[in-house]
Amino acid sequence: MTIQKRANHKRWLLSGMVLMTARCLAAGVEFHPYVGGGFTYTDNIDRVSEGQQGSLISDISAGISTDIQGVDGTVDLDYELNQLIYSHDSNNNETYQTLSFAADKGINRTGFRINADASIENIARAVDQNANADILSGDTIENKDASLGVNYHSNPRSKIDLSAKAYTDIVNNEDDIGNYNGYGAEFSFANGSTVKKVFWKIDGSYQYKESRDNEDDTAFTLFRQDFGLQTLSGWVPFIRLNFEDYEGTTDADSADSLSWGPGLKYFWTKRSYLELSYNFSEDDNNPDFWAGAVNINPTPRTRLFVSYDKRFFGDAYEALLSHRSRRVNNSIRYTEEAVSFDRDLFTTGSSVEEISLSRRLEWSSALTGRRTEYELTIYRDERESLDVDAEEQNDEVDGIGIAVRHRLSRRFSVAGSFDYEYYQFTGRTLPTQNDYYRVYELEGQYQLNRHLSTSLGFKHNNKSSSFEPNSYDETRIFIDLRMQL
Repeated sequence: MTIQKRANHKRWLLSGMVLMTARCLAAGVEFHPYVGGGFTYTDNIDRVSEGQQGSLISDISAGISTDIQGVDGTVDLDYELNQLIYSHDSNNNETYQTLSFAADKGINRTGFRINADASIENIARAVDQNANADILSGDTIENKDASLGVNYHSNPRSKIDLSAKAYTDIVNNEDDIGNYNGYGAEFSFANGSTVKKVFWKIDGSYQYKESRDNEDDTAFTLFRQDFGLQTLSGWVPFIRLNFEDYEGTTDADSADSLSWGPGLKYFWTKRSYLELSYNFSEDDNNPDFWAGAVNINPTPRTRLFVSYDKRFFGDAYEALLSHRSRRVNNSIRYTEEAVSFDRDLFTTGSSVEEISLSRRLEWSSALTGRRTEYELTIYRDERESLDVDAEEQNDEVDGIGIAVRHRLSRRFSVAGSFDYEYYQFTGRTLPTQNDYYRVYELEGQYQLNRHLSTSLGFKHNNKSSSFEPNSYDETRIFIDLRMQL
């Protein structure tokens, strides 16, 4: 019975995606098939600290890129197939695929929309072994994700502004770690623009994930409500309520919290405000507390938002600073959230199904000149276990990436990049592991004609680890040719 249930679930999801694509094929359709090939020589194919072995890798690829603009609907699809052939050992020959699919379709101007997404990507098998894995090194696993959802959005110019979504999701990993079927729903209910004396905003969501390989499952329930009076002087009194319930795989990663209290907002412009509230805690996780937020939004292109609150895990912060201009795009964001069945910082032997706390800080900046583009990314990711008895307690990564692309002529451009990452894995009984990654790359691209392009480049990977056998140096030289059909 279990096998039959899973098969029907996948078939229903796939049928929905096919139906959406068919409904969108009514207007502009662009197909861009292509083929390609190339060679990469590496002096350390196994990425080991001793006994390095070189290999010449042949890559034969084919793919298609589509853009379909239908009647109130779109479909975007990118699919590529790569056949790798290794000179040092034919047993390593392998075929890889990547997919990015997104479709969206409105239903007869009713406010309802159907959307579908699917992806296939190759991710690192375990970041404590080799976080810098790619298909050439072979130390990856294939990750497949597909989702189908229904959205609704009312007319915000009326008395109510309602948006809602229901969805189902399937994730499958090649090594069967973290496979799950899931479903969920979320909504946001607020006053419309015609309501002038009171305001309200109610946000809620529910997410359920069930493992396909064991009996583990998780459920997240979140609810937030603000209700207050709109005044003419800029002062807005309100009442807020927050509720969270996390049902994990054990009591150690399960928690809930409830708080409510009065608050006050002051608007000095239509989009900029200061918020302060006092909250009574109705759970054992937190005492009563003050919370607040500052939102400065002088123009649609510039925004600063900072908030402090308490959640089931204690102090909680959120921050956003963004600015866009014709040539510059800057964004700094900090978020905290509980996650489960997540492979982003998966380490060997860890329980990916358990709920953990994820924190991410990212600064991205891009500058576009007449011929030169600059990109800078600085980030920090942290994954903290909620189970004090778990072996994996805390995993962290700090990184910086710098990339420059310069167009020398209409046909020829060069690009260079440097990426640095520092990983720290802290266990309850095992020694702390520290890994340092440095990647240098230089590439030149030449457009031979409208349909044919080639690239030639150099790449150096360096890893130093406190666990010495995991350290390595690798240098690659590559040449690729691509033809648009």
